[in-house]
Amino acid sequence: MTADVVLRRGPVVAALTPFVGSSVRVDKARFGAQIDALAAARPVAVTVGAVESQEFQVLTKAARLALVDAAREGLPADVPVLAGVSSASLKESIALAGAIADRGASVAAAVASPKPWGAAPTPDEAHRWFATLADESPIPVLLYNNPRLGVDLSVDTMARICSHPNVVAIKETSRDEQKLLGLVNRIQGNAQVYTNMELLLSTLVLGGAGAMLPTPGLPIAARLIEAFEAGDITEAARLQLFFSEFPGRWTGLGFLPAVKAAAGLMGCELGEPLWPWSGLDDTARAEMREFLAKWDLVDHFAGADA
Repeated sequence: MTADVVLRRGPVVAALTPFVGSSVRVDKARFGAQIDALAAARPVAVTVGAVESQEFQVLTKAARLALVDAAREGLPADVPVLAGVSSASLKESIALAGAIADRGASVAAAVASPKPWGAAPTPDEAHRWFATLADESPIPVLLYNNPRLGVDLSVDTMARICSHPNVVAIKETSRDEQKLLGLVNRIQGNAQVYTNMELLLSTLVLGGAGAMLPTPGLPIAARLIEAFEAGDITEAARLQLFFSEFPGRWTGLGFLPAVKAAAGLMGCELGEPLWPWSGLDDTARAEMREFLAKWDLVDHFAGADA
């Protein structure tokens, strides 16, 4: 299968998943309000149920498909929806790819995961897994590499996977600039290379496509990319400094509690991490609010047309 490239240079937003109270039911109203805010901001694409910060591991298949429905309904037609298909079962991932395609998703995003018994895959095994998914998926595939999830693929392995004509992008999250350089050199042009917020400017300078980031990272990332494309490297570098503190300064409990707290302070309330996990305490929230205020981001998303 040969895929049309559907992703452009710019910010890809990972829409966070709000839950109802201490349940695993998705709060549809809050998720819809988030999509409205993202629709107004017009990122190059939006992902749902695809990365660990979206808490997809607890979602049923029906819930994952409902996220696709809500995103596709709320976003402009020219903003692609990337939906997660990660599963311990390759057959289930293939089935999910077909199901999300039927719901209007443009790309199937899959995490490079350990084997079901916990061991990391060999290069051949990782290639075989993604090549089979790409062969069977009716829509293009995005490879998501995140060492925090137990697997860190080499540049050679990722380049081999991305040589498949139906693999159109990679999200690389090691925060390793040497690896980023190798990926842009080996992959960009065949597939889009996205990294994380902390390496956004480096990615752009090296010729990569941009970053995949959670909702609260979008305003600064969009301004940074705009400045870079206008040739204002000084302003782009100033904006990159935002990510020298955010969200790392508040990730003592992990990445997700920090970005969910930030979203709420920015006017897009998405609740707490899935129960029983803790969110930021009042002191940390106050410090984050002060930081966001310095960047004029408090209540940024208040109102879908903000």
